[in-house]
Amino acid sequence: IIFDMKKIINIIYVLVACMIFTTTNLNADTYPNTSIAIVDLNLILSESKAAKGATKDFEEIQKKTESEIVESDKVMLDERNKLIEQQSVIAPEAFEIKAKDYEKKLQNYQSEKQNKLRKLEGILQNARNEILEKVKPILEDLSKELGVTVILEKNSVLLSATNMDITDEVIKKLNKELPKIKVSLD
Repeated sequence: IIFDMKKIINIIYVLVACMIFTTTNLNADTYPNTSIAIVDLNLILSESKAAKGATKDFEEIQKKTESEIVESDKVMLDERNKLIEQQSVIAPEAFEIKAKDYEKKLQNYQSEKQNKLRKLEGILQNARNEILEKVKPILEDLSKELGVTVILEKNSVLLSATNMDITDEVIKKLNKELPKIKVSLD
């Protein structure tokens, strides 16, 4: 019985192999010849004119925002210290009112601060998204021009010939079509 079972399993393997072989041959005629290109999106997002300009603008906005936050933090801390100093001088009811007002002001300030930081995080992502949206039609045009059927991101490729990399060409076209991006906190 074991011998017969091995025969049956071998026959099944042969049948499956035949099915795979015949379907592979049938599908080979329906797929075009594949030509592959490689593109380094990280390089595009760091070396294109738009990306460099956006990064520079972002860093300026970030410095300005951080200095505003530091200054506002000092103001809030000074106000807190003044309130603590007044605690022993003013009536407890008056202090309670001032403490509640300060707490409301502090909560509003912290909420505004978090909103500014969230906007700051979104600025760079929006710039990257704008660049990538512009890269997409460039890649489509290059694929038609070069007869490429598949474009892979460089980070997902282990090994490729250097002439398969079209990143420099993409950056050249991107620099012409999108030399600058508007980056602002608004």
